[in-house]
Amino acid sequence: MTSNKFVIRTYGKSEFALLMFPTIADPKVAQAKLLRWIKKDRKFHQQLLALGLSAFDNDYSPEQVRAMVEKFGAPGEYEY
Repeated sequence: MTSNKFVIRTYGKSEFALLMFPTIADPKVAQAKLLRWIKKDRKFHQQLLALGLSAFDNDYSPEQVRAMVEKFGAPGEYEY
């Protein structure tokens, strides 16, 4: 039996963005859309920065992923 439960772990930024937006094929477009979602809420963006978010990193830490899942829902749990 397989589980569809989303796993909180380190994800590459492109990997996570593509999971969040499965209808977008281009990783750069998916990443840009996710960043727009993040920056829409200044307080949430500051929270992610406090968790170590950096434009220079290629990955989201488990803590950053958890915060985004709490804010936006796990991939597949919402309609966009």
